[in-house]
Amino acid sequence: MSDRRTGARPFADTPTLVGLRTRGAIIIAVAWTITEALRATVTDAAGREPGWWGVSIAVIAVATGLLLRASRDPVPLRASLAIAILPAVAAVANIAMMGQPSGFGLYAAWTWPTGTIIMCFLVLRGRPILAWVGEVLLSSVILWWWNQAPVASNVTEAWQECWWNISFLGTCTVLGVAMRYQVGIINELRDTTASVGVDQALAEARTAERDRQLVYLNATARPLLEKILQAETLSDADLTEIALVEAQLRDRIRARGLASESLLDAARDARARGATVVLLDDGALDGLSEPDREAAQSRIAKALHTELDRATADSTVTARILPPGRPTLATVLRLSAHGVRRHEIGAER
Repeated sequence: MSDRRTGARPFADTPTLVGLRTRGAIIIAVAWTITEALRATVTDAAGREPGWWGVSIAVIAVATGLLLRASRDPVPLRASLAIAILPAVAAVANIAMMGQPSGFGLYAAWTWPTGTIIMCFLVLRGRPILAWVGEVLLSSVILWWWNQAPVASNVTEAWQECWWNISFLGTCTVLGVAMRYQVGIINELRDTTASVGVDQALAEARTAERDRQLVYLNATARPLLEKILQAETLSDADLTEIALVEAQLRDRIRARGLASESLLDAARDARARGATVVLLDDGALDGLSEPDREAAQSRIAKALHTELDRATADSTVTARILPPGRPTLATVLRLSAHGVRRHEIGAER
């Protein structure tokens, strides 16, 4: 399961740690339900009322399915309420199947331990209060039935069975709290690791950008600096070249989202013709996905190329990538003696 917004790995949770979302969990749940339900056939209670036996199996199956299929943790409240109540409903069907208590009645009351197991896993799914409410309802149904006409039990005493179920649920509650605490630690470690990875990637990106700028400076600025040191005077052409190199370096720093070689060359040519060119990047493209960012850069570059190619000595061309959070990603503006041309580039493709 991955994060829906970023595609990153999901946070750990208790169901993942205990494997509740695996095929093995489904197989075990089915096998456990069938095995427990067959207890009613040993005492022949199921044969007397097979319809009620089938209803109890179906209700337990629904509760188990809701527990295993819930994708969120904790389980959504509506599903949790159903999971907490359904075992008690299954117990009512179980009682209707058995009729009056008998010596082997508690053995045939298979929904009691099975429902308790469901409550234990509901605790692990983050709903301990509802799990205990469900256990109280389930135990109350069975104990009420047994105390209507108590008989000598041939398997175990009703209160002994009740305390066994409660102690088992209590153990699972402690285990669930401990596991969720460990899940919190695991997620904190994952966050820390991810943060370190992001910081390292940013540092590497900054280093790579610095190296690229150093290469550019070495190729463009160094020859001019050497010429300045060696020449007694600088010609107008030299001064123009120095101004163009300085402007292009400024574009690389202030407008990284526009600093493609073709745009930088077009801006240089427009400045050489006497036009004023201002390129700015305030970050609206940084939060876009790679395909959306490339599409937006392509639209911006097309509009900017058009205006730079038409720029003359009396023109001012300004291209700005706007700050994040605005419906418009960028604007391209050309002012000249003939009027104003404006382009607004939105997020749509």
